[in-house]
Amino acid sequence: MAMSIAAPAKAISRRRLQSGFTLLEVMVAVAVIGIALVPLLRLHLLSLDATLYAQDLTTAVGLAQEIMAEMPAAPEPGDSKGDFEASVYARFRWQASVAEKEEIIIPNLDDPEGAEPPPFEIQRIEVSVFWMDGQRERLYTLESYAVH
Repeated sequence: MAMSIAAPAKAISRRRLQSGFTLLEVMVAVAVIGIALVPLLRLHLLSLDATLYAQDLTTAVGLAQEIMAEMPAAPEPGDSKGDFEASVYARFRWQASVAEKEEIIIPNLDDPEGAEPPPFEIQRIEVSVFWMDGQRERLYTLESYAVH
């Protein structure tokens, strides 16, 4: 009987020694995790780049709208450019282009007599904001028309 009691004790101690993971299993698991993490890290970096670009684009839109709002109702034709005064916008610069006035006539299709409508003068106004994004120059252009 003593023998039967000792035998299960040896079997239990062997099982305890054999439980756990082998070095090969651990190395394979680490390799699989490493292979899976590389694309995830790349995706995270792309997400950060997209977020920074979206912030810069939002800033450029606001700055272009600000330049456009500061223009007079009937701007003089020509080009102008400059930098923004605030140090926060040191990477940004702007360029505005105002075209010559063009006369257009919009026919009145509701008038059965076909009377000649008065002509309109329009001007194309374009404001571009440039900024450096690493080694790459980015651009946002806001375009509008002034009717006189």
